[in-house]
Amino acid sequence: MFILAHLAAGLIIGKISGSYLPSLIGSLAMDLDHLIPYIRHKVLFSPKKFWDAITSPEDAYGNQRNFLHSFIAWAAASSIFMTVNFNIGLIFSLGYLCHLLLDLIDGSDFHPLYPFKLNVRGPIKYLSKPEMLFTTALFFIFFII
Repeated sequence: MFILAHLAAGLIIGKISGSYLPSLIGSLAMDLDHLIPYIRHKVLFSPKKFWDAITSPEDAYGNQRNFLHSFIAWAAASSIFMTVNFNIGLIFSLGYLCHLLLDLIDGSDFHPLYPFKLNVRGPIKYLSKPEMLFTTALFFIFFII
């Protein structure tokens, strides 16, 4: 899913929990693994290449959803954060889990057990009208709760 859906999910969890920072970090920071191929292929230094990369449903630069987009990494990070501070770790974990679940339902490549080669593609196409409607619904939920 595009970053706006992850933002909306983090905002919903933050509003429910009363703790926005860990929910937003959990729901947004996982996309940092996109930076590895972007740096390797100099995508970050070209606005056109960067825009093309973030708006394309295809992983043109390889392995954008790797280690951090894994339920294995989620379990490990959640365990560590909850050991340090259970309440903050739980909120972070929920944000992270929502990020993974949103990526699981979009139509881009997703390897939920990375580094194992299981690949999943969800029913909602990346940056499609259904994704925009879904994201709008998430923001609507945020505003009404």
